[in-house]
Amino acid sequence: MSLHPETITDFDAIIFDMDGLLLDTERLSFDSFVTTAAAYDQHVVFDDYRRLIGRNAKTGIEILRSMLPTHIDAMRFKNEWLDVYRGLLDDTIELKPGASHFLAHLAEAQIPRAVATSSSGKKARAILDKVGLWQYIPHLTGGDEVKAGKPAPDVYLDAATKLGIAPSRCIAFEDSETGTAAALTAGMRVVQIPDLIAAERPPAPPQFYVASSLCEGAALLGIDLLIDR
Repeated sequence: MSLHPETITDFDAIIFDMDGLLLDTERLSFDSFVTTAAAYDQHVVFDDYRRLIGRNAKTGIEILRSMLPTHIDAMRFKNEWLDVYRGLLDDTIELKPGASHFLAHLAEAQIPRAVATSSSGKKARAILDKVGLWQYIPHLTGGDEVKAGKPAPDVYLDAATKLGIAPSRCIAFEDSETGTAAALTAGMRVVQIPDLIAAERPPAPPQFYVASSLCEGAALLGIDLLIDR
């Protein structure tokens, strides 16, 4: 196949975000956020939710405290939100198109790979195992396993350390601006595939690219996933 005009060839590893990038979970998270708020007679909109996208649990609680009335306990709200969210996850967890094919290809080609997520490590490993992706992922760093969550670079730096590869030789795949900022701060090149929110910064090769899907993102690496776009 002919390579994409901006094909990235000089890299040693790929590090993926999880929610909104490999898994189509952000919509479920937003729906459960709205449901939980309604139980407290609170009306929330997407702009409220977007402040929480890509944040780890500690930062998320701080944002909730600033968002909710003082009579609502933010930790209790978060736990109830998680209960509703888990209920939705039990019904269905959909993969983003191309996720399984992409990871399987990288595994077969023996290209080092990892996941760097704001979700807790235990939760992320369980979900990825449930949907059949964990078999392709040698390393994972969760948001609760580092000192500071995204947009700090810690999760990406830790994942690169586990891979034994310099951050500058890693390509990060992200959906959110928060995660993109984290990976860029870590010194990685980034392919952003926006999910619920459009990319906030214009493409700036060779450091930053924007793609419409995992299939298009893979094509930037010269990989044809051979599935319906």
